Amino acid sequence: MGSLEPFFKRVAIVGFGLIGGSIAQAAFRRWPTIQIVPIEPQAHLRQGFGGKTEAGLAAVTGAELVVLAAPVLANISLLAELPAHVSPSTIVTDTGSTKRATIAAAERVPSVAFIGGHPMAGAARGGLAQARADLFDGRPWILTPPASHAQHSLERLEEFVEGLGAVPHIMTPELHDRFVGAVSHLPQFTASALMHAVGKLAGDAGLELAGAGLYDTTRLATSPAGVWRDVAATNEDVLREALDTLIATLTELRDSLASGQAIDEVFTSACRWREALQRARGEEP
Repeated sequence: MGSLEPFFKRVAIVGFGLIGGSIAQAAFRRWPTIQIVPIEPQAHLRQGFGGKTEAGLAAVTGAELVVLAAPVLANISLLAELPAHVSPSTIVTDTGSTKRATIAAAERVPSVAFIGGHPMAGAARGGLAQARADLFDGRPWILTPPASHAQHSLERLEEFVEGLGAVPHIMTPELHDRFVGAVSHLPQFTASALMHAVGKLAGDAGLELAGAGLYDTTRLATSPAGVWRDVAATNEDVLREALDTLIATLTELRDSLASGQAIDEVFTSACRWREALQRARGEEP
């Protein structure tokens, strides 16, 4: 993968949970000499990577790259505070699951060289304890540069993302939110709603009878609500349309339980799209 000399010698990561901690671990795996500044912008600090996290946004001073890895609405608030702490040459990115609102916020602070980012990787549970160096290996990392971005900055960020093991993809914020709303946000809301309904219907005693199907299908149901409130608030239009599509499909299934017509149509279509998903992941259907 080339030289072990890091593209960015000093990287500040603001928000040090699953994603922020994994970026740090992946960066150290690739560039042992890199300097990582872990920052927890909350009033109450917690122990972070290699010791105690720094307090407050002022700790980003001197970083060549700043990664905002807090929830989406927190990242948007942090963007407004950055001009006092970063130089015009500092590249700023984020890891938020929606991009339109963040890019709009970045355009209100033109002195900050911001390029949106979203690693398509995660875990069923959040938190620094779940962080790992291989979290991004082979996974897409979407970059959404604003219209005024510097090409050199985008190229440097692409190289950094590749160094973490990910595969960069460049697209508009609008396309990102539409695609990710379908392939990431809708599955999360569906899994949580399904587990909620099953729990109400079956209770603890019924869950003792459950097999691998329920367990595998609801893996995402342990995700923290706080992160997803921000996602819903910043991708409401896309999520509303996606949920309407799912609700309409479930309604068709419910209304044709006796005839089975919708069951044949939906299950056949689902099998075809599942095979397409497997091929997209390099697997044999």
